[in-house]
Amino acid sequence: MPFLFMTFIMQRNFKLLAWATLANGTCFSMILPLLAPLIRQLHLTELQGGMIVSAGAICMAIASIFIAKHQKIQTPYQLMNYGFWGMTITWAIFTLILYFGINQSLAPVAIFILLILSRSSTGAFMAMPQIGLQSYVMQHVINTEQRSQKMAMYGAMNSLGMIIGPFVTSILLLGGILLSMWVAVIVLMIFSVLLTVFFHKDTIAQINLIQQQSLKDESTAFSIKPALPWLILGFSTYMAIVTLNMTAGFYIQDRFQLNIQQSASYFSQCMLIVGFSLVLTQIIIVKIVRLSLQALVGLGITAMLAGLLLSLNADQIIFFQASYILYGIGVASLLPAFTTGAAQSVSQSAQIKMASLCTAIQALGLIVAPLLSTFLYHYAINLPFYLLSVLMLSVGLYLAWILILQNKTSTKLVI
Repeated sequence: MPFLFMTFIMQRNFKLLAWATLANGTCFSMILPLLAPLIRQLHLTELQGGMIVSAGAICMAIASIFIAKHQKIQTPYQLMNYGFWGMTITWAIFTLILYFGINQSLAPVAIFILLILSRSSTGAFMAMPQIGLQSYVMQHVINTEQRSQKMAMYGAMNSLGMIIGPFVTSILLLGGILLSMWVAVIVLMIFSVLLTVFFHKDTIAQINLIQQQSLKDESTAFSIKPALPWLILGFSTYMAIVTLNMTAGFYIQDRFQLNIQQSASYFSQCMLIVGFSLVLTQIIIVKIVRLSLQALVGLGITAMLAGLLLSLNADQIIFFQASYILYGIGVASLLPAFTTGAAQSVSQSAQIKMASLCTAIQALGLIVAPLLSTFLYHYAINLPFYLLSVLMLSVGLYLAWILILQNKTSTKLVI
């Protein structure tokens, strides 16, 4: 009877985490179509906009490193609960500052500083739910195949959020540019309450034992070197994601001579397109084709390069939007390749530490990409796309070389 009860509780936790993942992806994708219009409306430069995003990512990286070093005092319940409440409060503050800025209640310099501070505080909490989710799955799902399926399912829920978020934003734009931001705050608050009340935590003692054993094993077994190629791939993928999110809104407005409202609407449509492409590709990869790691890398790099080429040569907005189909395929292939490759490169006991490291790599991409892409955009609107093209091509060639060497080594061992 206790076993059946614990199984029921665990399954309920998994379902709650799935809905929380969907809500998280939805809420934080709502702002994507608004980034460029808001920065222009607040009379900030593109580089200042990049600095605001990077400030949050710096705190996200710091939080990820802190969690990785203090696993014995962090449970999935704490990470999910504290993370969601923190995101709710700081996102509300961030939205309130945007409101003051739009209504010119404060000087632009003051608005910029306050946005930096509030976004930084949000970033500190954003790492927690991601690491908490991965930790819970790793601690409660022993079978490797089932674990991969669980993580793929959560990835699909997050991608579904990327469809819902921009779609909701495009509708709520009729009620004002900040309406979707306030809706996101309400949704985050609802799930903060749900996680506090319904996320069961009676296995904390057992989890602490597992974590302490993991820490003991990792002290002698963990090495970053085998995972380095996959971490480079993850960094490059997040560089691409963030660069496209940061600069495409400006690019659409400047390249096709649109006003703020039009550019926000068209970029919302781009987010819808990439979201549908992401989910469809993930379903095909996980449920139908089941591509190998090498195939995922090849497909992802090729799709990203083709999308960048189409974006650079698009003379009509419809062709530019079509490139987001390719971006969706690319990201849907490269992200699971990154996480799978990184997980396979370390021992079972080091999985939680690797999850924290992967989150830190994501944060590093969120730090570098906004600053670098907006700096390049200031000089020429095409430069961020050229940067991504060179980066993805270089990483593709590097990984191809690594995989060829690994295949040769495996062949020699068999012989």
